[in-house]
Amino acid sequence: MLIFEIANKKILIETPFDPKDYLKSVDDVVEKYSTDYKIPFWIDVWPSAIALAEFILESDEFSGKKVLELGCGLGLTTVALGLKNAIVTATDYEMMALQYARRNYIKNVGNEESAKFVYLDWRHPVLSEKFDFVIGADIIYERELFQDIVNVLRIAMTPNSICYLADPNRIFTIEFFEILKMESFDFEIASKREVIYRDMKANVSIYRIKKSQMSR
Repeated sequence: MLIFEIANKKILIETPFDPKDYLKSVDDVVEKYSTDYKIPFWIDVWPSAIALAEFILESDEFSGKKVLELGCGLGLTTVALGLKNAIVTATDYEMMALQYARRNYIKNVGNEESAKFVYLDWRHPVLSEKFDFVIGADIIYERELFQDIVNVLRIAMTPNSICYLADPNRIFTIEFFEILKMESFDFEIASKREVIYRDMKANVSIYRIKKSQMSR
């Protein structure tokens, strides 16, 4: 069980990740948790999720709003949205991640009346509604999925929707924002946060993304 103290909130996150796995090689950990050749990025909490959870808990703009979460993983940011009374659709490509996210949400929020946990493949997105907000933490890590993520944003967002993406400032993610610009999205850095997790420091930027006025 992972315990986080974020914005004066105590959040408990259950994970299948065994602390002893930190002593193993990356290949051994991947083999243990992978399914269908998919690397299990979801089994631990990443610094960007901590930064985004803090950002959400410090804000009042999510209360009563419909929020789509991309790549919910273990559900730390999902829980933060629940604590702010958002109406959440948490999505992931891993079914086991969705199971853990749902359990963690119920554990911290108390019920799941305002939350859904849904499988979503960014390459073939099936979304039947629009959202006030879209969020994602550290999801810009595979170049071949950059265009797919942008396509999901186009489908999920209205002209007035806002997307918040938290990223640890990898150099190659600039390519993602170049695609965003070409696809008529505007973006800016809404917040910069330093996160220390597992004795490692990360500088996380939270981007605010909207459809450009010309594309509306």
